[in-house]
Amino acid sequence: MNWNEDELEKFIRSNREHFNENQPAPDHQQLFLKKLLRKFREIISIVPYLVKVGVTTLIIFTLSFFIWKMYISPPLTHVSLKYWKVERGYRYRINRNTRLVYSYANTREDSARLESRISKFDDSYNVLKKQLKKDPSPDNIVKMLGLYKEEVLSLESEVQNYRNANPIK
Repeated sequence: MNWNEDELEKFIRSNREHFNENQPAPDHQQLFLKKLLRKFREIISIVPYLVKVGVTTLIIFTLSFFIWKMYISPPLTHVSLKYWKVERGYRYRINRNTRLVYSYANTREDSARLESRISKFDDSYNVLKKQLKKDPSPDNIVKMLGLYKEEVLSLESEVQNYRNANPIK
């Protein structure tokens, strides 16, 4: 029977005396609590969702670590943590100096020259990265670190030239 609230209230008011005379069964409270608990579990059982979220998080973390390690990480990361730290320092200095040179470049010729230089560096970097992936020998490590060092020194000298040409007043 599906009763709405008004019908239920009307039924209770019209049969009030019967409710006071008849006592509920002795196990009525236990049955009521069991039904309530079962209904509560049907509505609010979050354990399956927590398990799904945990498994999904674990899978995403594992895949992202694998993708980073295989495709995104710098080439010297595969060789040694010591080389990775050195490489990270060089990459930071290259990025910082490149931003500085871009900020100092006033003309299109300067920007075009910088773009061609960056593309040459990227080409050399990609070639050395492939060589290092195939053969992580000390010679290839030295070549990669040398490339970084050359680029850092070149960019730092260019930044210094721009600063000397345009001193801050």
